[in-house]
Amino acid sequence: MSLFANVAGVYAAFCKKWDSRAIKPFRLKELELISTKSENLSFCGDSFDFLQDLQAQGTHIDILYLDPPYNHRQYAPNYHLLETIARYDNPSIKGIAGLRDYATQKSRCCNAKTALSELEKYIKLGNYTYFVLSYNSEGIMQKAQIEEILKPLNNMKCVETAYPRFKSNAKKAQRFIKEYVWIGRA
Repeated sequence: MSLFANVAGVYAAFCKKWDSRAIKPFRLKELELISTKSENLSFCGDSFDFLQDLQAQGTHIDILYLDPPYNHRQYAPNYHLLETIARYDNPSIKGIAGLRDYATQKSRCCNAKTALSELEKYIKLGNYTYFVLSYNSEGIMQKAQIEEILKPLNNMKCVETAYPRFKSNAKKAQRFIKEYVWIGRA
């Protein structure tokens, strides 16, 4: 969708003039499916509730990968158009950007007061073998705070990679931010 949308990055604000991407012919490309002998499932819902349900059923997870929001901006209003396409529904909308109601989709990871406790909930679940967390140096949780929360995990390692700053933030002093990936064992 981003290849055709008349937006500057997220879907909460549309460009006032037509961007060249938005006026070119729209084509859907068929996704290439990879055949496997394994059963693959996909779910839509609150990830923590889902993981608790799996734990209650005695289901163990090989790898738990988390990539929580890094800042205060909620995903739901910023990507509401993609949500509507994925759900293939016709929601009531409001405001100039035509937002759908996202009251039940707010992430506690977007709040500096609740993000660390939210991360800690996942660590305490423990029904996984490996834990992987992706985050960056500009996030609302600080690296030292995250590492304190991750202490109960075994063999915890953090890999840091310099990554170019997103274009809209490029005027800041540093051109690069650090992307972190923590990997540990329950």
